[in-house]
Amino acid sequence: TKENINDGKNETNNIWNLFSSREKRNIFIYIFGIMLYKFGIEAFNGSIVSLAANRYDRDAFNSGTIAKTFEKVGLLVGLNQACQCIGSILIAPLIKRWPTRTILSISIFIFALFTALLMIIDAATGGKIRPSNFQAMHENDFSYYGTYSTNIIIPIYCITGIAYGMVELIRRIIPRDIVGSNEEKLQRMDALVHVFYEIAGVSGALITGLVLIPRLGNNYSFLITPIL
Repeated sequence: TKENINDGKNETNNIWNLFSSREKRNIFIYIFGIMLYKFGIEAFNGSIVSLAANRYDRDAFNSGTIAKTFEKVGLLVGLNQACQCIGSILIAPLIKRWPTRTILSISIFIFALFTALLMIIDAATGGKIRPSNFQAMHENDFSYYGTYSTNIIIPIYCITGIAYGMVELIRRIIPRDIVGSNEEKLQRMDALVHVFYEIAGVSGALITGLVLIPRLGNNYSFLITPIL
């Protein structure tokens, strides 16, 4: 009904009017930045696991041994999650020494650096973007991948896990720096940020799976991650 629609509009206006013009500007900048970050990290996470799985399958095929892809990918993901915990633990002593924004910037820079490093290693060992006319000779034919050892992915993914864990924890601290300790403002901002954060995450995963991986290949489908 019209009354319900008007009530909804009034409630939205009241929520938005809670914030000062400076807070609104900072919230907008923060949401925009965190959405780019989330989009990039979903592109990376989706690509790296499938890249590792394909490479381990290919390695087993080329060496004529039994594939242990699930064990190795499980190890990769498990170590990444453990490193996320380490990153979260590191935040407490770091924020006592340096500003939150500085730590956030460094964490994101490290994440971008190591995602780019993996593509550099791939290119340096003969890897290239998946050719548009590529025809696989067999199920495990990924001749456009670089020839580096697949295990190199493990330390890179671990370091990005530490950075990711740091960013995820800092993400929960920054709202207080923007709107202060007002509980109502914090709750409203957290809800608003969470909605856009999840939208960016779902969009990143979908676009990576449906567009980037088929066009660029798993080895370069996260090309946008260091940029974002």
